[in-house]
Amino acid sequence: MERAELGVDGNAGFALLGDNIQEGEAEFVVIEGDEPRWTSAWHLAATRAASTAYRRLKERLPDRKFSYFLGRSHPNYL
Repeated sequence: MERAELGVDGNAGFALLGDNIQEGEAEFVVIEGDEPRWTSAWHLAATRAASTAYRRLKERLPDRKFSYFLGRSHPNYL
C-alpha cells in the first residue's frame, strides 16, 4: 500500500503521494493564523492544515488506496 507524507513547507501543510512533487501527487493547504511557529496555536493550525491536505488528496484520488506517515517537517514528528 502506498503512503502519503504529511508535513509543513513554509506557510502550508501538505500531503505528498510519491517520491517528489514533480513525479507524485500533492495537495497544499495554507496554515491559518499568524502565530509564531513555536506556539501551541501554530502547532494545532499546522497539524490541521496537513490533515486537510490529506483529506483533499484522498478525495481527488478516489481510485487509489493509500495511508499516510508523518514526515520530518510535520509538527508531531518524533
